[in-house]
Amino acid sequence: MNICSKFLERTSLIAGTTLLAAAGLAWFDGVAHSRSAIEDFERAQERVATPAEQHNWSEQRKSEYLSARHKEAGATLAILRIPSTGTEVAVFDSTGETALNRGAGHVDQTAMPGTTGNIAIAGHRDGFFRSLKDIEVGAEIVLTTLDSEQRFRVTETMIVDPLDVSVLDTTEQTVVTLITCYPFYFVGPAPDRFIVRATLLEPAAIHEQTDELRTSVVFRETEGGTNQ
Repeated sequence: MNICSKFLERTSLIAGTTLLAAAGLAWFDGVAHSRSAIEDFERAQERVATPAEQHNWSEQRKSEYLSARHKEAGATLAILRIPSTGTEVAVFDSTGETALNRGAGHVDQTAMPGTTGNIAIAGHRDGFFRSLKDIEVGAEIVLTTLDSEQRFRVTETMIVDPLDVSVLDTTEQTVVTLITCYPFYFVGPAPDRFIVRATLLEPAAIHEQTDELRTSVVFRETEGGTNQ
């Protein structure tokens, strides 16, 4: 075998080994990422609401939450997070009493978390969704499933009559609609419903929002360094 043939053979072997190693690393990274996502999902699903989170809940809701924690509430479809209000709650495939005592519930016949359309989620005003009283237009809502993460930005809040179900109508845009009773501190059955509507952020908008946050952090650090 001449020198040229040996060189080509060795080059092919190195290239093949490199490609195989790269494929193996990509597979391992994908498995690790998937496992991490599952562990994060399960952690959020099983976590217990802290005393700080429960501090503005009603005593009845605290009691019913504790008794419901070990009851079957239906499949967990997603984890709902609202960073600005400190909300983190499991979304169950039910709006039954056990599901709403343990977390939030996906409203039947609306889009499923992770898909397109109007994703409606209900929760008790004196439990996990009491934090909605502090939500503002522009706030970010994150909906995480085992397969995806959707980021939304709040575009409006409204108060509607309980019989007004138009907020559940199908939408062309992908939105999340959060529903709870109103007023938040009303004694007895609440007369109205408080609605939060948020629109799915496109990838470009997510990057823009991340860049704005990064710029803000750098500015604060620079400003802080100047004052020292």
